[in-house]
Amino acid sequence: MRFNNNLLLASFFGVASAFRRSCRPDTTSDVTGLGFYTVLNTDTLASIAADFCTFASELQNINLTPPIATENFLKVPCRARKRDCSRIPGSENGYYTVVDGDNLTIIAADFCTNVKGLRLLNTDVMENTGKPTPGTVLEVPCSWN
Repeated sequence: MRFNNNLLLASFFGVASAFRRSCRPDTTSDVTGLGFYTVLNTDTLASIAADFCTFASELQNINLTPPIATENFLKVPCRARKRDCSRIPGSENGYYTVVDGDNLTIIAADFCTNVKGLRLLNTDVMENTGKPTPGTVLEVPCSWN
């Protein structure tokens, strides 16, 4: 595998840490996969939607009157996501460093994309296998930060 030193350097400098929003699963509903998110003063429907791999219009459908006010609860698609990224300033993307046990399918799901999308962002650092090497720095969608 060819190693891209520029990508490695960029992953250490000039990036901002993005912290994923988390949700509390809704155990009282018959609908699976939904949960609650507590709105912060800097949130918008678009930024919340991006973090939960959905669209603002979908959040509006789930929440008949979206309570987009600080400390209110918003129903969101709720799924645990283990991976986070370091956002590239001025970009909708960020960097993620592959760890042992990762594969492209689970990395893609955590960043609201698919394997094809990851491959398109990383043509210069990714081999054609489904299991990237630990330590590889990938560019990933990171629009929620």
